Amino acid sequence: MPLFSAKLDYALRATVDIAEQPRYLACQSREIALRQNIRGPYLDQILAVLKREGIIRSIRGAGGGYTLARPARHITVAEIVRAIVGGQLLISGLPQPLDPTGVNAAYVIRELEEKLEEQLSHTLDNMTLADLVLQKQRLEEAMSIMPSI
Repeated sequence: MPLFSAKLDYALRATVDIAEQPRYLACQSREIALRQNIRGPYLDQILAVLKREGIIRSIRGAGGGYTLARPARHITVAEIVRAIVGGQLLISGLPQPLDPTGVNAAYVIRELEEKLEEQLSHTLDNMTLADLVLQKQRLEEAMSIMPSI
């Protein structure tokens, strides 16, 4: 299963969408689904996971919906990824550890997986939801000043 599955893609898009809204304004899932072109029932499942993991919170009643559980600068992309994918991002997990004395192709590949896992984790741990929102805003700004072709 690829790391950036549709489920993770939708989770990241939904959290960026929520983060872009004013903190006092809750977003209804159908609005997020419409803006992000995500099927409503599937988005509801994803939002339930993000809520359970403490990334977003839901507000009931009139004007209710979803908001971030804390400021976007305090939510790492890693938290969102791990909420959806789980703890191991790349390594599927072998039934037993490899024996370094029997160095073979499997051992070398496992070392590569572990190194990539560490680098990916570092990148995701050091990127916040606020960083993604800022990157999106910069792209939108750059696109708005480009002349129409």
